Amino acid sequence: MSTEEETRQLWRSCDVVCFDVDSTVCTDEAIDEFAKFLGHGEKVAELTKNAMTGIVSYRVALQQRLNLMRPTRDQLQEFIQVHPPSLTPGIKELISLLQSKKVAVYLVSGGFKEILQPLAHMLNVPNENVFANKLLFDEQGQ
Repeated sequence: MSTEEETRQLWRSCDVVCFDVDSTVCTDEAIDEFAKFLGHGEKVAELTKNAMTGIVSYRVALQQRLNLMRPTRDQLQEFIQVHPPSLTPGIKELISLLQSKKVAVYLVSGGFKEILQPLAHMLNVPNENVFANKLLFDEQGQ
């Protein structure tokens, strides 16, 4: 059996598929896009790259990015409204096909759950199947 045929067979026999969201389901990195929106794009993209290449741990890079961005609840909501998900071509159809075959689909991201929720809704992925960081705000939305 060829590698391609093995891959096809694997897709046909799976019960669950987990998709990384950033630069896979979507064409961009949501945290980098959010940082651009907040005016910190270049520096946050550099920190993201450091995490992805292992220069710093994911935890450290996330803290560094949040310390730089310091988003408010209102900024997050505005970003979500003006920046709809940019889907990778064919992903909506693939996920729909998997769901039609009763395959559970999960979305996983090192980004923020609040940004993924509209995407999950668009793809008919239940909220309980979305795993990402949750931003916490105080009473003033800071």
